[in-house]
Amino acid sequence: MINEALSEWNHWWRGGEVESELIGKGRAILEQLTDYIKLDEMKVVTGIRRCGKSTLFYQIINMLLKKGINPKHILLVNFEDDVLSNKSLKEIFDSYQSTVNSDEKAFVFIDEVHKCNDWVSFLRKLYDLKKTKQIFITDSTSKFIKPEYAAAITGRNITIIAFPLSFPEFLEWKGRKPNTKLISREEANRTRKALLEYLKWGGFPRVALESSETGKKILLNEYYNDIIYKDIIERYNIAYTKIKPLADFLLANSTNAFSPRKYSRTYGLSLESINSYIKYFEDVFLFFPIPKFDYSVRSQQLSQKKIYACDIGLLNNVGFVFSSNLGRIYENAVFMQLRMKSKEIYYWKNKYECDFIVKKGLKVNEAIQVCYVLNVENKEREINGLLEAMEEFGLKNGLVITEDYESEEKVKGKTIRYIPLWKWLLS
Repeated sequence: MINEALSEWNHWWRGGEVESELIGKGRAILEQLTDYIKLDEMKVVTGIRRCGKSTLFYQIINMLLKKGINPKHILLVNFEDDVLSNKSLKEIFDSYQSTVNSDEKAFVFIDEVHKCNDWVSFLRKLYDLKKTKQIFITDSTSKFIKPEYAAAITGRNITIIAFPLSFPEFLEWKGRKPNTKLISREEANRTRKALLEYLKWGGFPRVALESSETGKKILLNEYYNDIIYKDIIERYNIAYTKIKPLADFLLANSTNAFSPRKYSRTYGLSLESINSYIKYFEDVFLFFPIPKFDYSVRSQQLSQKKIYACDIGLLNNVGFVFSSNLGRIYENAVFMQLRMKSKEIYYWKNKYECDFIVKKGLKVNEAIQVCYVLNVENKEREINGLLEAMEEFGLKNGLVITEDYESEEKVKGKTIRYIPLWKWLLS
């Protein structure tokens, strides 16, 4: 049974190539992974479910085949398979070696590894004894290794986080070249239109490629439910009636500060459970909480966190109505762009509030305010929050991200730059 299951997944053993419909479109993360092939460490790709991790495997396998690697020297084990998920990695690898490839070291790809029992020690043995050419692993949670086993591969792996499509990638998938230099009015208008589509439906690859709105909605609801059921309820054995209402609440209130105590009083869920569930959401990349900046780490930990969703398509189709919440959607899009770039992000709040404070090393080096509509009524408030943060951290320059306003001005000796979201996402 193992051999039959492996043969189905590793169809290149028979045909010598990866089926074209599995290869998909190129992404920037593929270049990063390709660069890492020359390194010996295991490559671990984590990220939210359905963001394209399995497709990355097929793309790397396709690249190896084109370089002349023997198809039978490439092994893919997908633990979403019912047969394979009931077997140990040792059983599977022994079956592969005894029937397919007993002579050469293999390139080993393991998909959704957390569904396999007792894989850590065996994989470490393969790695330490240099029994493989390369090892690639994916999982839809950052906690794919149980804490008691984590140390076993510490120092032996490189971890890369895969996200839904960025806006530049989204444009490329639509056949457009991202560009902000010498852009014509017509091209700028087409880019703004594409941005609205991106902000409405998000960056999940299959959703971006789906042509019908009904199909997009079905996919987004399916993804959301799969994350709740498969990545959280099944893994942590949590009751649906507890976890789902909290997830729905966080989606509906994304970009707002979240008060566990208030939620506990209203919905009767213990503070301990709420804090654990928030951590689970973060582990599976569904939500990202960011703290208020404070020089005291303890004060940061105790502060109310602002919650952001991993994909803005989920906000619009599960969380809230697109047209009436563009300000919050803009803010979530800015957060995700910063997160994709591995920025260390906080919010600032004193007398006024600044949406994002970005820290590099020991120093804050960016203050960013997001304002979809900037007008006479709100400009002073928005600018005051930015200026307060700039003053606090000794910044000479600040940024306001808007719908379409672009300018630069001096205020109290500091430079404030205004830039449209589409242009900032492409910069």
